[in-house]
Amino acid sequence: MRRNRACGAPERGAATRRLTGERRSGQRAERAETAKAGERRRGTLIALEGIDGCGKSSQARRLVDELRRRGYDAVGLREPGDSEYGRRLRRIFVQGRHVSPREEVELFLADRRIDVLDNIVPALERGAVVVMDRYYLSSIAYQGSLGVDPEWIRAENERIAPRPDLTVVLDIDVATARERIRAARGATNAFEDADYLERVRAAYLAAVDGRAVVRVNAARAPDEVFAALWRRVRERLPDPPPPAEVTR
Repeated sequence: MRRNRACGAPERGAATRRLTGERRSGQRAERAETAKAGERRRGTLIALEGIDGCGKSSQARRLVDELRRRGYDAVGLREPGDSEYGRRLRRIFVQGRHVSPREEVELFLADRRIDVLDNIVPALERGAVVVMDRYYLSSIAYQGSLGVDPEWIRAENERIAPRPDLTVVLDIDVATARERIRAARGATNAFEDADYLERVRAAYLAAVDGRAVVRVNAARAPDEVFAALWRRVRERLPDPPPPAEVTR
């Protein structure tokens, strides 16, 4: 989701044209189905966001474990997902960026559409709490910081993906984030350029409204971060289901 070069005018290469064609076939039906699912959903959708090095993935796993311990049906999902588009995005992150920011958005949309229809909506319909390790605010922050119109990214995503009940931005300063990355991997890469991450962080903070999108200070010890995260999440949850009766 990170990229280290600025974006000029939107490019539409072969990958984008192919993805656009694939999207158009059955697009209306998928969007209608997603809208209907959003209306009848019974579960809760929580998205964790933040720049690399904020500890988001660890906190997402811990949150799913805590929810299950308290009796909730909890599902943890990450982005990019495991579709062919998600796998391609992961290869790009490892091998180097060779597509435009606009094409990255298209790839994320294709991957997210599959995740929504196959995983997110079914879990919400059965009443589960879905915890996303990144969601479409990441596209807005990362690709939006490279020149792709953030409002276009939001509009395209909200046509095919349900809005989160709560988005938590795990906020950390860029210097500390890069120190954590170096400690974990030995070095940062070109996609974790400090100037770029500053722009991404600013985009995340600009999205915080104190209601649908909240900030948690992620520079603290992991236990402190989780305590603050859990307080925010618990406010949005229904009461947990009663324990199942034990049959003898």
